[in-house]
Amino acid sequence: MWYKYKIWWVIILTGFYSVAALSQNNDKKEKIESFKVAFITQKLNLTTKEAQLFWPVYNEYLDKIEVLKNSRKKELRSASINIESYSDKDLELMLDNEFLSKEKEVELGKEYFNKFKSVIPVKKVILLYKAEDEFKRELLRQISGK
Repeated sequence: MWYKYKIWWVIILTGFYSVAALSQNNDKKEKIESFKVAFITQKLNLTTKEAQLFWPVYNEYLDKIEVLKNSRKKELRSASINIESYSDKDLELMLDNEFLSKEKEVELGKEYFNKFKSVIPVKKVILLYKAEDEFKRELLRQISGK
């Protein structure tokens, strides 16, 4: 009888720990996103008007890039887990899809370059690309504690 209660306690505690872990991950993600917004805004020296026009376009771009990357990761992850179960033809198709996905990413980059330059000056678009790289380096530096 006590065994049933013990199992329920394990299930309940596991659920609490899972929720706490997800909450911490969301908090970290939100902090990183806030840091990125502040970092890019400072590097681009956006005016209030530019920021109002730029951030919705930039966020839309990030959402679309994330969709492409997630679908690509999902397919590659499944292939790497059980590569022996796939035929050469299947693996070749996966690689073809990988190249297509990268091409879509490049096309999306071109499309959003035009959208960015319609809301901020071209110099600031170039600074955006530079700021994204600098942000990644800074984030890695902070994570590694250097």
